[in-house]
Amino acid sequence: MRIAALKQSLAAVLASMETIVAGAVTPATAEAPEEPRDLTAEEQGQYDALKAKATGLQASIRREEEMLALKASAASPVIVPGGNPSQPGVTVPAQPRAEVKPGIMVARIAQAVALGGGDQRATANAAEQLYGSEMGQIVANMEQATNAKGGFLVDTAYSSDFIDILRPRVVIRQMGARTVPMPDGNLTTRKKTAGTTASYVGERVPAPTTDVTVGQITMSAKRLTALVPITNQLIRRASMNVQMMIRDDLVEGVSRKEDQQFLRGTGSATAPTGLRNLIAAGNVIPANATVNLVNVTNDLGKLRLAVLNANIPMTQCGYIISPRSLLFLENLRDANGNKAFPEVAEGRLGIYPIGVTTSVPDNLGAGTNQSEIYFGDFAQFMIGDTEQIAIAASDVAAYDDGGTIRAAFSNDETVVRLIAEHDTQVRYDTAFAVLTAVTWTM
Repeated sequence: MRIAALKQSLAAVLASMETIVAGAVTPATAEAPEEPRDLTAEEQGQYDALKAKATGLQASIRREEEMLALKASAASPVIVPGGNPSQPGVTVPAQPRAEVKPGIMVARIAQAVALGGGDQRATANAAEQLYGSEMGQIVANMEQATNAKGGFLVDTAYSSDFIDILRPRVVIRQMGARTVPMPDGNLTTRKKTAGTTASYVGERVPAPTTDVTVGQITMSAKRLTALVPITNQLIRRASMNVQMMIRDDLVEGVSRKEDQQFLRGTGSATAPTGLRNLIAAGNVIPANATVNLVNVTNDLGKLRLAVLNANIPMTQCGYIISPRSLLFLENLRDANGNKAFPEVAEGRLGIYPIGVTTSVPDNLGAGTNQSEIYFGDFAQFMIGDTEQIAIAASDVAAYDDGGTIRAAFSNDETVVRLIAEHDTQVRYDTAFAVLTAVTWTM
């Protein structure tokens, strides 16, 4: 089989490359142990030639595998030798194409954009070389983003696929927040501020008017920009492991900021408002300053009662807490030495699940030792999303790495910029409550 032969050739080339690298060492002496050294000019030339050959073999293997998958997806039933052609049941069914893992299409597009340098034709050619003609056609048909120089708008289907894998990384999404499409960047809808009333009436007695008080939810897309530096050595490779690394880097860049903003963001014309600042003032409850089992239990009860008294549907309820609070509750014991909340070890408090994130701070208050605990029906938290991601890339850009400005060109990197647009709101501001001034610690 041709694929097997190609893989054998690739293995031989990789072995030769490994031999060159393994031989680049300074021999051990009495004063110093053996140490790696830089490749000589001749060794580097040999290594680069082998590397180019390996890249070509990888592309050939990938094309062969994709062709097999395409042939399988389009295959007609085959009559088994010796079978009766009049009996259609005696056939070999065609095999479906292998499904692409969630988010991988966005990673492939990002990789192609990085290689194409912002030029659509070059980007499409890179996609075709890496992943075949079908992927090249997808990229060739992408719309270039007018608000991002050299950027491309990822198709809604692939953008939604990428957004879905943010769910376990962003605690608000994880707890059941509703994502609603906002294709034109704006959404206005109604919300209830007071429920309907009903009455019993006698025969032939007019029914009383049952009004419902409503307000408006208005959301407008806010741009979240994530810069993800990726080494050029990775970008030029097409293995599934590399695609997953690129995908995970993009997810990490977006999810970390989303987690912080959706929970405690103050909100502005350019950033969405977090849950902490959407909760009704009456549902902000200070914790008892004296920390003991009775007070902890009472405070948690007050938190739930504030939501229960608001007649909320209670369809997707849960808690969000910091790791410090989680460990405190997990290890809190009664007078007999029994764990007060043994279910915390299973990821719930009472009957409700717990979401844990470091985006809930432990350094609030004048003493910088206070935290917060949230409870509510997360089905009432809405994330309006345009469901279209813009991707751009540059190998000469600079980026902020924890306060240090780094240059992509100097580091042989390409900076991929991913832009997502969304906003947040709650349908009922009484659907959530927050316990503040929490000083629980082990």
